[in-house]
Amino acid sequence: MPIDFNAAENRQTYLGRDAQPEWYEMIHKLVDPNGKDIADIGCGGGIYSLAWAKMGAKKVTGVDFSPQMLADAAENTRGLSNIDLIKGDALNTVLPANSQDIVFERALIHHIHQENRVLCFAEACRLLRSGGIYILQDRTLQDIHLPGSPDHIRGYIFDVYPHLHHFENQRRPNSHQVIEGLKAAGFNHIKSFSFLEKRTSYVDFSQLAEDFRLRKGRSILHELNDDEISRLIGHIEKSLPSHTNIIEKDYWTMWVGIK
Repeated sequence: MPIDFNAAENRQTYLGRDAQPEWYEMIHKLVDPNGKDIADIGCGGGIYSLAWAKMGAKKVTGVDFSPQMLADAAENTRGLSNIDLIKGDALNTVLPANSQDIVFERALIHHIHQENRVLCFAEACRLLRSGGIYILQDRTLQDIHLPGSPDHIRGYIFDVYPHLHHFENQRRPNSHQVIEGLKAAGFNHIKSFSFLEKRTSYVDFSQLAEDFRLRKGRSILHELNDDEISRLIGHIEKSLPSHTNIIEKDYWTMWVGIK
C-alpha cells in the first residue's frame, strides 16, 4: 500500500537526516538564497526548510498537506523565527500570489498524478514574483533503475522485487514531460541536470538495516510487508562488500525554471 502521510505511525519517517554538502553546493550554483522569500512545498519533516534558513533566507514557508509531517517539521525547526509552517496542497498552497522569490519542491512530484503535475507547476508559477526561480528535485525512471551497488543501495530493491519496477513506472517523472509541463505553466529558461547526492552515512550495517525496517524516508518500502523487508535486508547484507562506514547515495534530477 502507498505510504499514508497522515498516519500517526509514519511520524518521524522524514526526520533524522540533514541536507548534504552536495545539495548545498548545487543550490549555491543555482541561486543566492540570502534575503529571499522561499516556499518549500511538500516540506515533510522540514529538512530542507531548515537548510534554506541556514543559507540566509529572509523567510521560509514550509507547506505540507499532512498534519503529521508538519508536526515533524515543527520539531525539526523549533525556535527559528524565519520559518513558518502551513497546511496546504501542492495544487493549492493557500499562499498569496507573487509572494515568493524561490519555490522548491523535493521528492514531491512523484506523489502527484501525471495529469495534475501541470497544475502543481502552475501553482508554483502563481506564487513566484517576476524573475522568481522554481527548483524541482526528484528521481526519474533513469535515476531509479540504475543497478544496485555500494553507491546506489536503493537499486538492490529491484534485485529482490522486480515487480516494483511497475510501481515506479507509474509514478516516476519523465524528464521531457516535466520540461514540457514547465513550459505550459509559463516558465522560461528551463534546464535540467542529474547528480549524485549523499543520502546518509551508517557506522555499521545494523543502522542501515534499522532504517530499512522503519522504512525511513523510503515510500517504496511501504509496498512491502515486514517479512519482505527482512528478505531485502538479507540481500543487501550479502551484496555490500563492507558492513562498516557505509555511505548511501542517490541519483537525482533537478529542473529549474524562471518566471
